[in-house]
Amino acid sequence: MLKNILNKLIRLAGHKLARYVLAVWCFLENIFFPFPSDAIVIPMSISKPKKWFETFMIASIAAFLGAIVAYGIGSFMFNKLGIHIFELSGVDDPKKILAIFYKKSTMIAFAFILFISGFTPLPFNLLAITSGFVGFNFLLFAATAFFTRASRYFLLSYLFSKYGSKIQGQINKNFSSFLMWVIGSFVIVIAGMYLFYVKFPQYFAA
Repeated sequence: MLKNILNKLIRLAGHKLARYVLAVWCFLENIFFPFPSDAIVIPMSISKPKKWFETFMIASIAAFLGAIVAYGIGSFMFNKLGIHIFELSGVDDPKKILAIFYKKSTMIAFAFILFISGFTPLPFNLLAITSGFVGFNFLLFAATAFFTRASRYFLLSYLFSKYGSKIQGQINKNFSSFLMWVIGSFVIVIAGMYLFYVKFPQYFAA
């Protein structure tokens, strides 16, 4: 079933309106949309390999603008809107989480997590809102958001435009192995962040 969904996504990504869906998806993902934009960036890069740079640019600019809006929500509309986005993401009491970033000693850890989150499918939108809420340096945030989001989309769009057809063939043949690889990668990312939390608890102490 999942293999069929992947193949359908690749076919739909070839539609002439796909670029507009890509822009809206990447923009909203960085504000409140819970589904990673990889689900459209990768199929578009496979279905339109010669237009990988266009895919990369649209995704990067839209994601950056979404991150800036999320920062603004955290700065000016947290109690009216930001808190509800946290709740929709499964965070019952966001202020307890946000409180740990008020200490100057946690800013290094926060910058590190923000940087890592920008490269991964982790909820970057929540950290963007948090950045605005705690008054994280806007220029540093904007630079980090643009660099990490653009770098991620560059790698995805370029690599899948170049090797996507081969990867798709391997997925169709060995989908169960591919699925295990995806799950394993996700577990490694979560485990790495957990170990960082345990290894450097002083950065996270309330």
